[in-house]
Amino acid sequence: MRLGLNWAQVDLEQFRHGLEVELDRSGRRRATPVTYASLVLMGKIAWTHLKETRDYYSQLGWFAARAES
Repeated sequence: MRLGLNWAQVDLEQFRHGLEVELDRSGRRRATPVTYASLVLMGKIAWTHLKETRDYYSQLGWFAARAES
């Protein structure tokens, strides 16, 4: 199954990082494994975030670091 991404509009590194983040999130919530078995669904979630903000996952990391300090 294809995601239908336009790679000219999506930063590959941000998308890769987004997949890692979404995989980590789904793995921690095994009691509700909605996305755990579906890489396509995780890809769509990552893509949706990146459509909202091109550097969503970089910003997410920055906010997480600020929250911990």
